[in-house]
Amino acid sequence: MSETVVLTAYMDPFKRDRYQSIYKSMQSNYMLAMKMLYGNKEANVETYRKELVDSFSTHYNYEYVDAGDVFATIEEETWEFREAQNLMEYNYHFSLLSTMYQMFEQQLRKFIYEELNHRLSPVRTDGEFADFGANMGKIKKAFNHVNYDLESNLYWHTIDTLADLVNAYKHGDGRSAKKLYKKHPEFFLQYHHTKERVMDRALTTNTEIVFDMKEANFNKFANALISFWKEFPEHLSGTYTIPDEKSKGN
Repeated sequence: MSETVVLTAYMDPFKRDRYQSIYKSMQSNYMLAMKMLYGNKEANVETYRKELVDSFSTHYNYEYVDAGDVFATIEEETWEFREAQNLMEYNYHFSLLSTMYQMFEQQLRKFIYEELNHRLSPVRTDGEFADFGANMGKIKKAFNHVNYDLESNLYWHTIDTLADLVNAYKHGDGRSAKKLYKKHPEFFLQYHHTKERVMDRALTTNTEIVFDMKEANFNKFANALISFWKEFPEHLSGTYTIPDEKSKGN
């Protein structure tokens, strides 16, 4: 005969604070790094250009070399330096967003696994942690065991958008990118004259700048993750029916 048991989960204040504090630290580090590394990009570009001018002025005999060709080379290399700076800033921004989301997903996975497998729990999950919660669908199902729908959290919509943005950045034009574009086309940069998405012509998401960094605001997403854990209930409980041996065999 099957047995129905009560499952519980508890978010202690220390863990809640720890879950939130990592994103607060990332916010501070992000702002500091962006200011230090990319806060004066144009000044850095101009410094680089002047260094080229100084260097090229001693490398060529202008009696035999066309000064116009040298100037064109300087402008081309300066342009390439500027583009490289912009691309590094872009990838730093989206890489950190990706890291932040992956940390959140693993926080969810770790929390519910520990709550379902502690020594006083009446049930255990099948398999070890490495086999548990391999995707968000399975994580959501695990939380349902303690009667909590992750999507009911006020900040889940923003977090779900972050998940699609991160997956689109990592994998290019796929399911997540299509889902994101349908709901948030403002994230995708377009060519002014044709309105074609940059991503469609560039065929990449990280070797070219294809997403709008201003729309993908770092603090907006960090604040959503902080607020998710701030709102997360202290106590959760639900019931689970343990199948009897006869049911398991069918």
